[in-house]
Amino acid sequence: MQEKISLHTQVTLALVCAIAYFYAYQLNLYWFDLFEFSHGTNWVYIPSGLQLLFVLVLLGPGAWGIAAASLLINYTLNSPDDHVFNIVTSLISAGAPYLSRHIAIHALNLSPQLSGLTSQGFFKISVVFAITSSVLHQIWFFWIGITDNLLNSTLVMAAGDWFGTVLVLAFASLMIKGCKLMAGTFMGH
Repeated sequence: MQEKISLHTQVTLALVCAIAYFYAYQLNLYWFDLFEFSHGTNWVYIPSGLQLLFVLVLLGPGAWGIAAASLLINYTLNSPDDHVFNIVTSLISAGAPYLSRHIAIHALNLSPQLSGLTSQGFFKISVVFAITSSVLHQIWFFWIGITDNLLNSTLVMAAGDWFGTVLVLAFASLMIKGCKLMAGTFMGH
């Protein structure tokens, strides 16, 4: 059973997620903007890994943080008067990892507590997330006329989201292993 956390803690976690996601987006612009395929479609998209990681681990606070950061990003980079685009795009950014988590729990038998999650499980959920996020975003972009080629943009976005997710999850795994190694070293002396 999941432990109940205070509203203050949830808001703090959402804020931390929002800040991390916002700066990951800025970093992605700096590193990979030249490789943008179409509007909002990158060959490598680092923030996608944070989207999935935050929602897998934090659920609601992770999704709210992503939504808040995405809203800020959309209002600063797109038309500040295009409220429907900015809000819907932000909700898709936050909802896609949440939906992917739900699909993985029910279709791939992922434990809701993430217990026993293997590298194969991470691979599966990263593919589910890349497909879910890209399909939802690109249908929305196609519907409002931003994307001309739905299939190509969806495939490129799925690849970019998957690459970004794998990079972030691999980095997080290395950090966890490094912390465990350091803790073992200090505890052993």
